[in-house]
This record gives sequence, C-alpha cells and structure tokens, in this order.
Amino acid sequence: MKKEFTSSESWNNAALAGLVMAAVTIAAELIGGLCGKITGFFGGVANFLAWAGKLVLCAVTFRYLMKRFHDSFNEIDYPRLQHYGMKLALFSSIIVAAYTVVNFMVFTPGSVEEIMGTVKDTYASMLDSNSEAALEKMLPKMPYYTAIGGFIYCFLWGWVYSIVFAKNISPNDPFSEMEETVDNQ
Repeated sequence: MKKEFTSSESWNNAALAGLVMAAVTIAAELIGGLCGKITGFFGGVANFLAWAGKLVLCAVTFRYLMKRFHDSFNEIDYPRLQHYGMKLALFSSIIVAAYTVVNFMVFTPGSVEEIMGTVKDTYASMLDSNSEAALEKMLPKMPYYTAIGGFIYCFLWGWVYSIVFAKNISPNDPFSEMEETVDNQ
C-alpha cells in the first residue's frame, strides 16, 4: 500500500536515503584507497577500475533509492521526484564531507602532511619561498578545503543523477495539466 506524499515524509525519507548513499560512497572510497596503494601499471589500472566502479555503484544506488521512493508514495510526479533526488544528494554530500574532515583529522591525521610533502617534492623546482609559505599556511585548512571540494563534487553528481533518473522513473508529462483542463470543460 502506498503512502500519501507530504513534504515532511520527503525530507525524512531523503535523510535516511542520504545516509545509505553516503555509506555506499564512503565504502567505495575506502576500496578505492586500498587500490591506490598498489603501485605500477596494475596499480593505475586498479585505481581507474575502482574509480569507475564507484561511479557505477553510486549511480545504481542513487537510482534504486529514487525508484524506491517513487514506488512508496502516491502521486509522485517528475518535479517531486527530482526535488527528492536533490534532497538525497544534499544529505549524502553533507555526510560524505563530514566524513572527509573526520578522516583527515582523526583517523589519518598525518596524511595531509604526507600529501603536502609529496606536492612539495614534486614541484620543488617550480616553487619559490612565497609559494612554499602559502602551502604551509594552507596545510591546517586542507581538510576543510578537501571537504568543501568533496561536498561540491558529490552534490553535482547527485544533481545530475536526480535529473536523469527522475526523467527515467517518472517522465515529465507537460500535457497532463492540459488534459485535466480539457476534461473539466
């Protein structure tokens, strides 16, 4: 039996679905991180496959969550489903960004310094003293910059997914209002 659509139901459902989507995204990132530790040609291939697998897994999960929402409620049209997808993307992106900050600051606190050391070593010949000083000032804020970038990245993918999958699951019928008006006359 389908439930009646309400805005609060949409927000509540999007929050729970966002948690599921974020868990899938984080798990895929952790697997990608393990593949990133492989060196050489096979490491590059494994890293690319992990990245592509993450995109596919996230897309399939996002579509499943949107389809589940669509099938659970009455009168879910394209705009409502697309807005639900945006809410789902918002919650998921917030959770992934928060995980990024916690990961850098608690689980792997030395990773930022390691990354910055690699950047300095790689570009040492191109950096002057001012650039090195700027990198040093940026170091404590790097987890936050990474989280903001991750939030934007995840939200943009969610935005694209919500538009594409909403059209696929509940096609937009621009003539539905006209038919109702004609039928009432």
